[in-house]
Amino acid sequence: MKTEVYGGHLTAWRAWPGGPGRALLVHCSLGHSGAWRGVAGQLAETHECRAFDLPGHGRSDPWDGAGVLQDAVCAQIRGMIADWTAPVDLIGHSFGATAALRIAATAPKLVRRLVLIEPVFFTPAYIANPAYRDRQMVESAPIDTALERNDFRTAAQAFLKDWGGGEPWEAMSEAQQTQFSAQMPLIKAAYVTNNGDPDRILADGHIARMAMPTLLIDGSESPEGSHEVVTALRDLIANAKIETVQGAGHMVPVSHAGETGTLIKSFLG
Repeated sequence: MKTEVYGGHLTAWRAWPGGPGRALLVHCSLGHSGAWRGVAGQLAETHECRAFDLPGHGRSDPWDGAGVLQDAVCAQIRGMIADWTAPVDLIGHSFGATAALRIAATAPKLVRRLVLIEPVFFTPAYIANPAYRDRQMVESAPIDTALERNDFRTAAQAFLKDWGGGEPWEAMSEAQQTQFSAQMPLIKAAYVTNNGDPDRILADGHIARMAMPTLLIDGSESPEGSHEVVTALRDLIANAKIETVQGAGHMVPVSHAGETGTLIKSFLG
């Protein structure tokens, strides 16, 4: 791994050789850049892949809590692209996909093609389906309440039940439980953009004006919110399509890296 300052944040990043294409991959909350290893292997024939650790993740510096977390991640993305050659193929998962979408919407010249794997940008889904919003408020209440109380261990258990890799909390080591609990303030910090409208990308029509080809991926066994979000974004983005990986949950790029990588490789061309 290498370490550079991107967006004012000391950032650890790694690269997988390939080419001639360039793919920048942005991981999910509670993950790290190494989670892309399987997908990057699928793309090696056509793309060099680079991925970085978000603030407070992997080997990047901790998140200091100042400002908006997604702003910092977007600054990292811009910095990495500036050190490479735009446009790149931008690939994001979960919270990482929300940042990738924001970059594509506000700086489309930086992005050749866009891949969003279960982006947790709930606002367009709430607008498209108010009944889903009502259900989501009820279902997310245990996480929300625990985060409000700074009861991060309880929050981690509730969060990972729906948005984790499927391993029961009780089966995790004490070290894993402690790490995930310690990272839950990052989940809390993501709420403002997951449930908001950063840079008014919805209100000002930035998403609707996106012209780059866009692939939306979800897993057939993922939470309802994943399907609602990709459907809402498919209906907003002019040149978008959805692919569903059968048998997969929210951690589809890790648990089903082969299938996910094959879909992405075919899409990127």
